[in-house]
Amino acid sequence: MPTRKIFLKTMGIMSSLFMVPEAFANREKEEAQLTPMLANRNKENSYWYIGHLMSLLVTSKDTNGRYALLRATERRGLEPPPHTHTKEDEAFLILEGEVVYTVGNQTFHAKEGDLMFLPKNIQHSFKIQSEKLETLILLTPGGLENYFVEMSNPAEKLQLPPMPQGPPDIKKLVATASKYGVKFPKM
Repeated sequence: MPTRKIFLKTMGIMSSLFMVPEAFANREKEEAQLTPMLANRNKENSYWYIGHLMSLLVTSKDTNGRYALLRATERRGLEPPPHTHTKEDEAFLILEGEVVYTVGNQTFHAKEGDLMFLPKNIQHSFKIQSEKLETLILLTPGGLENYFVEMSNPAEKLQLPPMPQGPPDIKKLVATASKYGVKFPKM
């Protein structure tokens, strides 16, 4: 003869079986919200960031926060100091130029066609070896692209901006980066 305890246990198991498909349905709804898109570098998505040209090809808004994809054209001599990302992994596909990455205690020399993966929570820096460096930058999850929007001016042209007339506002840079989980230990 079934007891109240067995009845409640059975009902709990049965109701959880009905919730599992609902969890997958929510995932499918989330997937369905993404829209196919063709992206390119243009003035509407490009910014002049401390002597560099940054273009936000795909933003976290486009991907429900999953990732962002940027195209960067950077100048030698204007690289950031060692820093650590606490929220996102980064991957850099080198389209043109050469760069040396220092990641933790390791050094990597990357050239055209190479992909450099930088896991979050490991301090890194890089030094551009060529006159300029052209990369695609994948940020997962997305969100950090908004840092570049906050710290930049809209690009007037799709080319490198004029050289900065002095150093960036370090207090603003560190405070804004910190908002996005990027730490500069020596600043």
